[in-house]
Amino acid sequence: MDTNSVLSILLRYVNGQYKKDTNYDIALALLTHYSEIPKKTINEISDLCYVSPASISRFVKLIGFHSFQEFKNACLNTLDISKTDYSPKVIKANKNDVKEILQHYTNRVINNIQFSYDHLDFEQLDRICSYIHDSDDVLILGLEFSTLLAQHVQNRFALMNKYISVAISNEEQLESAHALKEGSTVIILSVEGGYFYRHNEVIQILLEKKVKLVVLTMNEHQKMINEFIDREVILCSQDNTNTESRISLLYTLEIIIMYYCIYFTY
Repeated sequence: MDTNSVLSILLRYVNGQYKKDTNYDIALALLTHYSEIPKKTINEISDLCYVSPASISRFVKLIGFHSFQEFKNACLNTLDISKTDYSPKVIKANKNDVKEILQHYTNRVINNIQFSYDHLDFEQLDRICSYIHDSDDVLILGLEFSTLLAQHVQNRFALMNKYISVAISNEEQLESAHALKEGSTVIILSVEGGYFYRHNEVIQILLEKKVKLVVLTMNEHQKMINEFIDREVILCSQDNTNTESRISLLYTLEIIIMYYCIYFTY
């Protein structure tokens, strides 16, 4: 179990539950008291959730953890937003700094988008969209935020009569990789290239399947990318100091969607 995914698991459970049952109430209570979980016993957590300790044990197993202790450890190891999203300058800023910080952030977003446009290869776009159009199996993989964008891409391509699979949890990504036919198309969204070393098992399966690999990243020199024979790398950013690349990643995906719509649907 990837410890950094525990928040996403709880949020997905709450967002995906049409029926507001006991497990929904537990997930919502755990999210509300998330920072307290590592310091509390199962009995204290059950009191916060207004259920029995046995109900807590059943719930954590339902969402993929072997025990309550493993779930607690995952919560403890979740990275704070100050370590994942922002530079020290932003974290230490006060209200007088906000205007300047936001202006710099906006400038970097604009520069990233222009960089992405300047590095577009239209022949490459045609190859990528041909892969998507011609492949029976197309799968998008990524970490956290990238999986949200992947679901958006899945929705837009469904409007163009092309089904694309999206796998979110570690278990789903492994299962989806195993299920791919040889020569399928896989799109990996990984701005800094972290997906390749955090999901080495998935990468090895993709190599064995001889997939056509499309990577959206700012780290074109990631070693594992070069092991794929059929690979297309799109540079989607040049700066990710304070999450600026999230915007340019979406921009690049919209370019692919638009190109596919123009050249492959009419």
